Amino acid sequence: MPIDFGTLPDTRVLNFVSRPTDQVITGIAYHEAGHAVIGMTYGMSLARLRVYTMDVDGYMGWTGSTTWNNCFARCFHLAVELAAGEAAEKRHLTSVGHPQYVANRLAASPHDRDMAIAALASSNYTVTLDGTEHEDPATGTSWARVMAAADQAVSQAWDQITVTAEALIAAPRREMTGAQVAELTGIRNGLPAPATA
Repeated sequence: MPIDFGTLPDTRVLNFVSRPTDQVITGIAYHEAGHAVIGMTYGMSLARLRVYTMDVDGYMGWTGSTTWNNCFARCFHLAVELAAGEAAEKRHLTSVGHPQYVANRLAASPHDRDMAIAALASSNYTVTLDGTEHEDPATGTSWARVMAAADQAVSQAWDQITVTAEALIAAPRREMTGAQVAELTGIRNGLPAPATA
């Protein structure tokens, strides 16, 4: 049964890496496109996604955010949506020639994993980090299983993720709305509200 997780907060992680700016922007765009496309395929309602700069203590860094109107989703699907950013960024990085171990390091997103664990814990759904699976999949899973599902979902939606990332890079202010992503990808933005008895 889907649960309404409300509007998950924007998480902002600044990228102060020694890569050319265009590579950083592109990686973040694929990361945010992964969240957006996979979340929408699960019926979540996308408000916007963007790539932008932030100044922290005099240092400018790049970050991105994907903001939802609602997060009405099954627990496992919410975890996969949060893992999909890392999965999409890794796939992009390997596609442009980075070895897998470099892509893993550059795309690592513990902030998304931690958000999944915290959000799902509020619904009594546990995500383990040690690979231990739950006896009852309705009450929890492992992060390894979540990442495997995210890799598979990203692979299946790769064309839609790519077109979204490239449009985000080219968009004014590197920002797109959920309606724009829906039009571009053909994915419905959000499911109808659940029927009430």
